[in-house]
Amino acid sequence: MTAGDAELGFRWAAALFDGLARSGVRRVVASPGSRSTPLTLAALRRPDIKTHVVLDERSAGFFALGLAKAEKRPVVLIATSGSAVANWAPAVVEADMAKVPLILISADRPPELQNCGANQTMDQIGLFGRHVRAFHALPPPEGEDGWLSDFAARVVEQSRFPVAGPVHVNAPFREPLAPRDASPCSSGAKRPEVLHGRSTLDTPQLERVAALLRGRGVIFCGPEDLGEDFRDDVVALARRLNAPIVADILSGLRFDGRDDPRILAFPDWIARAAPRFDWALRFGPAPVGKAVHSWLRANAAAVQIVVAEDGRFADPDRIASHFLAADPAALCRALAAAPAPDDWLEALLARDRSARRNAEAVCAAGPLFEGGLLRALFQSTPDDATLFLANSLVIRAAEWFCGAAARRIACFGNRGLSGIDGNLSTACGLASARGRVVAVLGDLAFLHDVNALLLARELPLTIVVMDNGGGGIFDHLPQNALPEFERGWRTPQVFDVAALARSFGLDYRRVENGAEGVAAVAESLNAPGATLVHAVIDPRLSLSLCRTFFATSQENA
Repeated sequence: MTAGDAELGFRWAAALFDGLARSGVRRVVASPGSRSTPLTLAALRRPDIKTHVVLDERSAGFFALGLAKAEKRPVVLIATSGSAVANWAPAVVEADMAKVPLILISADRPPELQNCGANQTMDQIGLFGRHVRAFHALPPPEGEDGWLSDFAARVVEQSRFPVAGPVHVNAPFREPLAPRDASPCSSGAKRPEVLHGRSTLDTPQLERVAALLRGRGVIFCGPEDLGEDFRDDVVALARRLNAPIVADILSGLRFDGRDDPRILAFPDWIARAAPRFDWALRFGPAPVGKAVHSWLRANAAAVQIVVAEDGRFADPDRIASHFLAADPAALCRALAAAPAPDDWLEALLARDRSARRNAEAVCAAGPLFEGGLLRALFQSTPDDATLFLANSLVIRAAEWFCGAAARRIACFGNRGLSGIDGNLSTACGLASARGRVVAVLGDLAFLHDVNALLLARELPLTIVVMDNGGGGIFDHLPQNALPEFERGWRTPQVFDVAALARSFGLDYRRVENGAEGVAAVAESLNAPGATLVHAVIDPRLSLSLCRTFFATSQENA
């Protein structure tokens, strides 16, 4: 994909909004998101449409409902793909029963990313069932967009007659999403071979798999803990094959008490300038980090075996050469193949050591930022601690900077659809079941689920709010070059964290540096009830430190 493809997506969205405006739409309520970038940008650039940016999709739905009731004309809702869309459901049902015209435009992944384990992707087709007057599934953007104006007029009409109510339009977009982004996309798809359809393999099948593992190999473990047996067995397999393990921070492998250098501590840093491999074994969901995805795509011609016992093979880039339906732990125990050359493993371990030194240098610089505070928390929390990492920048910063250690830390996160909705409520459930939990959230994820403070106040929960003034993840994405970036994506919110904490009865601590943050969290571990630690971060400084860290990856390649 090229920058021209991004322009195509924007023109497509602009044609749709031209038709909506011509048909009388004057209000749009958009929630920040990446996949919905063409839609939000098209709305923001219409001078005859007033666009309101509302962080919480549930709140956005009811806000649009109020606008439509007051003005008695259709209001458009925009959301990114995944659970964001599902948060409209209460407002959609209300609009259905109260006969209020809403036009729901949900961004979606394109067809090639459906049903293959792609992150933040679910079946959005017909999501609201009989509660909408009509449902339309658009194709991905294409050259001919002249028909979209008439289509938009029909959608507006369906929302008003014969019975007013919501209409749902599902709009898939391919990357790149921002018009000035010229980053490459996935290579062409190839048809994988399905090796096996049962959970245990016989000797000929094992020999067939072993024969594929020749030369330099990598074992990838995605963001799902497949259990202690699997962790033991996959590390033993890595030793036999002389292969490194690229493990997501939620895989359970990076902080499970073992000290094995084959488990790469900084896979994202390594992947940004990684050498080519000959084969890959891939377990669990697809990796979330874009750098690791890019490494896999750069080796699309290599043998890539995706393993899943349940047949839900995670291959969003369509680059797997083989699908293997087998029990992951049993496969690891039974599999034997020729080990990779010693210089292959040592080269990657040397890069991992360089990454550790560079992470330490960046995080020791002094200023408070997400990566530094998370790294300090991972290093200072006691063994058998439970950490919940909210989506967006928090979990990525943990992936980038926290490394690995011979300590037991149970890491949790909501990576099924990677939404920022419900993160604090999920942490409350963990605390109720497991005892003390340290939940780290960005300011928008915290605000998105602020009602969960009603649950939190009586629970053994430490809430760390990394307040970087809005959607910090978008600073790292192409949207940051758009003139409408601040309003449409970063969306800083004005709210008083201290007042919220105290109004819900939580102990409140504001911290200005990493040492204060670590001390506040340590004190909270023995406190009754919930504590909120408020870490105020300079987003420009944070972005600069991250870029410094990423740049060292290229320098050490």
